[in-house]
Amino acid sequence: MIVGEHSARLNEPARGIRSLDDGTRWFARQDPAQRRVILDELAFYAGQARAAEEDRDEAIARAGIKTGDTAAVLLRAGRPDLQVRRICALPDYQQVPAFRLLVSLFGVADDRRRVRCGGTCHHAWHRR
Repeated sequence: MIVGEHSARLNEPARGIRSLDDGTRWFARQDPAQRRVILDELAFYAGQARAAEEDRDEAIARAGIKTGDTAAVLLRAGRPDLQVRRICALPDYQQVPAFRLLVSLFGVADDRRRVRCGGTCHHAWHRR
């Protein structure tokens, strides 16, 4: 995986620059192996944004998935930094809800982090 390969595509729906539905359509067009690479990249970004337990419920709500979807159940089952790896490993047919949830988790955590940075950080994605 080349970290950053899909950076813009993943940051835009996470930040609300593009809709989550647009991002989901793009993701669904990828083959399952590429989708797995994208999920891994999202897990990395969520970790970099310091996704926390307090982010889980908002992320599930933003994702628009059912609380009983496997990805949502996994996220609620433990620490997000550990659970995102399990979410990435879900079977191919569960990759779309996993994508929606990981984009949303990244977005929630990044929103919190951006507020905390308060314009003092040097991350390009926080300057938009």
